[in-house]
Amino acid sequence: MSNVVIIGGGHAGANIAFALRKDGFKGSIDIISNESFLPYHRPPLSKDFLKRNIEIEKLAFKSEDFYVDQDISVHLSTQVDSIDKTSMKVKTKDSSFAFDYLVFATGASPRLFSMPNADAKNLFYLRQINDVLDIHKKLDSAKEIVLIGGGYIGLEVASAMIELGLKVTILESEDRILKRVTSPELSSFYKNFHEDKGVKILCNVEITQFIGDSSAITGVELESGERISTDIVLAGIGVVPNTDLAETMGLECDNGIKTDQFCRTSFPNILAAGDCTSSFNVLLNKSLRLESVPNALGQAKVVSSSIVGNDLFNSEIPWFWSDQYDLKLQMAGLSMGYDDSYILGDIESAEFLACYGKDGYLIAVDSVNQAKQFMLFKRALNNGYKLEMEQIKDKNFQPQSIFSSSN
Repeated sequence: MSNVVIIGGGHAGANIAFALRKDGFKGSIDIISNESFLPYHRPPLSKDFLKRNIEIEKLAFKSEDFYVDQDISVHLSTQVDSIDKTSMKVKTKDSSFAFDYLVFATGASPRLFSMPNADAKNLFYLRQINDVLDIHKKLDSAKEIVLIGGGYIGLEVASAMIELGLKVTILESEDRILKRVTSPELSSFYKNFHEDKGVKILCNVEITQFIGDSSAITGVELESGERISTDIVLAGIGVVPNTDLAETMGLECDNGIKTDQFCRTSFPNILAAGDCTSSFNVLLNKSLRLESVPNALGQAKVVSSSIVGNDLFNSEIPWFWSDQYDLKLQMAGLSMGYDDSYILGDIESAEFLACYGKDGYLIAVDSVNQAKQFMLFKRALNNGYKLEMEQIKDKNFQPQSIFSSSN
């Protein structure tokens, strides 16, 4: 029987193991994780777990007994030292694991600051359970927090901190928050919503100094000369795919480990999934790296299929979500390069969809508190429906009508 070794115990790594057993794989499965916790849900880290609304035990995908019952071996707090592709063995400090199939699910690491005092004990990044546990130690005495980066993580943490009663400042280097992922209209909506809740948002700013020392940052100085006092700094300035091991092996990498639509790398028996990959998507006809739970879960099924000999491939439309206060943001498709946009619904009531078009047809949609309508648009995009923007702009258009007409 074949042996599968999975490096990484995040969403992709764990769900590859689950999918393999569901698909009838009978061989051995080893998950090697450098974390000390069984594989767990990560979205709550910036939301309910950060606010202490959920116990740490509730984060786990499965219990320890599940892994025993499914004959899945999980090796926690274990670092891979090297991989010998000739003998097909993964080597750690204390063991070696023979493989017939090797899967990289190594995820991504936070992009770090390299300026003086960036090693201060109250500057945090948010990626793992231990990051949140460290933040918790500072929260009880904290009154102010500076969040660097106006992306999903920064805004979700801002929402949580406001609920906990802290004074919150977001610093964004771009001219608007969420610039990388959405339209000016949606950026403006979220900026106004957060500011109404009491968040101070500064865009187009450059940090020149962390005031303090290696024990604590007491303030952040901007290029303008403004100084913002703080008890905690949390940085969410992007991530870098963990490709060092793959590159050492000679795998092709370009902003992630390169894979085809079957999640196969440039080596036939080595696959990759999740945030560490730049994978070919058949529906979009291009390779891209996506940092999202749905992408990790979808690729996990593809990896399993490739190993057991089925023909599933990577063809789902990218989609994401973010919860802030009582707002549920859902996004499907990629709006990059759009040449037309339209707001469907009432932006003032915080119940609307932002539709993005290119060359006359819908390519992506963002939804705020419109879950049912969002699912209809997502289904249409995923099935390759050609929705005309003029049709969506018609005052009589209803999303429910998408599948009642031929497209």
